[in-house]
Amino acid sequence: MTNRLRVAFSAVLLVAGCDEGIVEPVAPYCEDDVRVEVVDGQVQRTQCGDGSFCNAGECVPTDVKFPDDAGFHDDRCEWWYYTGHVAGSDREFGFEVTIFQYDYEVFFGVPGVGYMCHVAVLDATAGVHFHNDAIGLSTNEWTNEPTVLDVDNCRFEMDGFGNDHIVGVIPEGMEKNGLASPWVIDLIVTPKKRATLHGGDGFIPMADTGGTSYYYSYTRMAAEGTISTPDGDVEVTGQAWMDHQWGQFDMVDFKGWDWWSIQLDDNREIMLFQFTDWDGVLCEQAGTIIEADGTATELHGFDDFHITPKRTWTSPWTNGVYPLDWDITIAKGDWNLQVLTHVDDQEMFNIAQNYWEGATTITGTNGGLPVTGVGYTELTGYAKDDLDPVR
Repeated sequence: MTNRLRVAFSAVLLVAGCDEGIVEPVAPYCEDDVRVEVVDGQVQRTQCGDGSFCNAGECVPTDVKFPDDAGFHDDRCEWWYYTGHVAGSDREFGFEVTIFQYDYEVFFGVPGVGYMCHVAVLDATAGVHFHNDAIGLSTNEWTNEPTVLDVDNCRFEMDGFGNDHIVGVIPEGMEKNGLASPWVIDLIVTPKKRATLHGGDGFIPMADTGGTSYYYSYTRMAAEGTISTPDGDVEVTGQAWMDHQWGQFDMVDFKGWDWWSIQLDDNREIMLFQFTDWDGVLCEQAGTIIEADGTATELHGFDDFHITPKRTWTSPWTNGVYPLDWDITIAKGDWNLQVLTHVDDQEMFNIAQNYWEGATTITGTNGGLPVTGVGYTELTGYAKDDLDPVR
């Protein structure tokens, strides 16, 4: 029985058994954004209201608002990230579709706003990664009412609450490694639980340079649609993860950013990230554990978790040396996890930011009990970029 079910069951016992003298202590808990507590044998429900959300039995203030903040902002940097695992017709795929909006002057010294579109498909059955990227100063469509973000070969149609239509295309002849194409990712994603606000209230530091970011994720989404391959269309279903970040930071503020998303088969998720400064020193580390009912537990600091890579892979495209396969320990809850890479070559090399974005498999234990799942990992700062600042 999960903690949420225990609490709810205890509340039922208390209310149903008041006249019989059966009283069990019940900690406050959340039903969506309603705070529920039992006072003198009576259940009291309080709507958290605008500017706050309910987590772990408390109304927590936040500046993140839905549906308004699903769209774009007037900030130095912003991105929308969809990754996931889908399958159909005895084939399995991983996917990534990403749109970036950023301060163009940071990279090129010319005032303006720039955009990037990154698309990747992992044919997990064949063990081959396909990808494409584009960078430019214009969009095909860019509106907040309704929210439609369309850049080059990436298009997101968003309702503001995670019910989104995502399309990513690798055009024929445009696969970066010269592999077979075209590919089309065309999926409807639907959240299975509410958005998680990272940092406790949806606000996190970006390394140790003073930059900050708003950050939320839909950590478990149903995904359904089509993966169009060079050999034909495959109808697929599966699950996805969506990240949205925006704020007063630049991608050149730090050398490296490592990120892990973990979707466990028991309907829990974990997000972890860490930053490396330009001296190669790990300078910031944080994350979130998300329970089956959406309750989020914040992790922060070098004592809360430890990540140890088990091996490395050298890219034939950039000569970058990436750590792969990790042992992860998290003190809160006694987690011991192993993250294994599906395919070594899942690098996304491009002029602005070379990085590795790869599908993974999760095994391990939580409190001594076995857990399994899937995930995605992102690694930056391991290959030199053409637009790295001179330091």
